[in-house]
Amino acid sequence: MKIMIRGARLLDPNQALDRVADVLIKDGVIDTIGDLSNTSIDTQVDIQVDAKGMILSPSFVDLNTCLRDLNQIQKGTIASETHAAASAGFTHLCPSPDTQPCSDSSSVISLIKSKVEGAGFCDILPVAALTKGLKGAALSNMESLSGAGCMGFSNAGYDISDNTVLLRCYEYAATFGLKVLVQAQDEKLGSGHMHAGPTATRMGLDGIPVIAETLSISRHLELMQHTGVEGHFNQLSSAKGVALIRQAKAQGIKVTADAGIAHLCFTDAKIEGYCSQYHVQPPLREELDRKALVAGIKDGTIDAICSAHQPHESAAKCAPFAATASGMAVYDMLVPLMQILVDAGELTWMHAIQALSTNSASIAKHKASSLAVGNSANLTLIDPNHHWILNEVTKISQGTNQALASQTLKARVKLTIKQGLISYAL
Repeated sequence: MKIMIRGARLLDPNQALDRVADVLIKDGVIDTIGDLSNTSIDTQVDIQVDAKGMILSPSFVDLNTCLRDLNQIQKGTIASETHAAASAGFTHLCPSPDTQPCSDSSSVISLIKSKVEGAGFCDILPVAALTKGLKGAALSNMESLSGAGCMGFSNAGYDISDNTVLLRCYEYAATFGLKVLVQAQDEKLGSGHMHAGPTATRMGLDGIPVIAETLSISRHLELMQHTGVEGHFNQLSSAKGVALIRQAKAQGIKVTADAGIAHLCFTDAKIEGYCSQYHVQPPLREELDRKALVAGIKDGTIDAICSAHQPHESAAKCAPFAATASGMAVYDMLVPLMQILVDAGELTWMHAIQALSTNSASIAKHKASSLAVGNSANLTLIDPNHHWILNEVTKISQGTNQALASQTLKARVKLTIKQGLISYAL
């Protein structure tokens, strides 16, 4: 298979590369990069793409996503959601362990991997449960799960209240050089439904204060520093949380962090009118928090951007706000949301690709893709000027909970290439 991509703007943070060039992919690898207009290659390629005005980058790695399936097929299937992920430029996914049944055994991990491989859209780098059943009472068999190919361990959105159990988890992970991923929110303080602020007060909804995040971050950082375990924080939501990670990095603690695209783009003001599509955990916070998250991406305090994709069926969002399921189906919106940040001058596409690809791959302990001759072709081609309407016809995810449904969006992935083969084409 030979694929020619002509005239794209090549962006690759690995090489500080920003240039316009043609790219020839041959037998799964990048064969040639340069001006190939005066060659006879055109007659020899299987697929040729006119990419003028488009961005070609290393493909994306998602550090936090829910693929549903197993016993949640009404929300989405592994086939539908990996297809949606590919349509957002991802070739590698780190699915959350809060599956049904829970991803706390090699058999469940093997089943998920088999379904993903069968679908063929993406590869997965599984995240396994830190404790059995995510109950926070007993350690999972981390060594066995690591042997099954898991890149790290998380208790998903379930707090481990017992410090002794958490300490033992971190000691064990540190001993075997395993990574721990944390969604930092104190269980008791995080029992509300949106950010604790003026909007929540006005709407009469139970709020989740910022200290629910910062108290949890501080606790986990203390244990990470004590045990030396390699830690990663998923889905930071607050300015104070960003400040704590910045301080921890300055102290030499081995820690990384990501933010969800929704938290980089939206605030709790979106919930006015009890719009359940913006009911997410951790909650959307205030504008100062959103700006701090964006600043954290720019200065490297926040290493990565994740989708935090959580598809739901319509019924899950059709109830009084506090009774609706939390989460947002993000894959169909991810690239347009990133384009909004770029158009606003808050981030550049180089920042975005660094956070979605290079850094995410490093955190997932996966060899980062690169636009270099001889490298495996894992690539994403984005048309930043494509205008389209997100609706039932154009969406890929099975989830109905897209906050931007029925709106005209700008930017879309044109092509995703996984190991030299097209996994998605618009």
